[in-house]
Amino acid sequence: MALRSLAVIAAAAGALAACGGAGGGESSTFLAFSSTFAPFRSWTSFHSDGPADDGTVPADVLGPRTQYINTPPAHGATEFPIGTVIVEARESGMQKIFAAVKRGGGFNATGALDWEWFELTDQPVTIVWRGVGPPIGDTYGGDPNGGCNACHARCGLNNDYVCSSRLALGSF
Repeated sequence: MALRSLAVIAAAAGALAACGGAGGGESSTFLAFSSTFAPFRSWTSFHSDGPADDGTVPADVLGPRTQYINTPPAHGATEFPIGTVIVEARESGMQKIFAAVKRGGGFNATGALDWEWFELTDQPVTIVWRGVGPPIGDTYGGDPNGGCNACHARCGLNNDYVCSSRLALGSF
């Protein structure tokens, strides 16, 4: 009976690890929840007042914004690890909070591979929408087509679809 219980516990622990639910090492899939984003204002952050790094969105559309990252990647990393969470809080203009999570598992296979996009509210931090892009009728980043993947694809694999020069893999 004790061996059977131990086997059940081991199987449950393995399932949690596969879903990113267990602490410790990197897993193949990470699922984010509102609680994942709750402490974002305490993470490593970078402030910007200028246009988008790729020049596609002018400063007056974006306005001042702060980008937060839960855990910077290891020095020399060529991609962000699964479980990376990046939040961008826009402080004027659109006054929105967007996030990207390196989910893994092949999610978003026809866009920014392994990344999931979010819009959040603050106080308390709550997920407004999540997925490969915003729901129909909503927009992301001033893009009238509302897509996240279109802009982030332009950043390409050179920085694992992350457009911010402040979050360039080579700077960590």
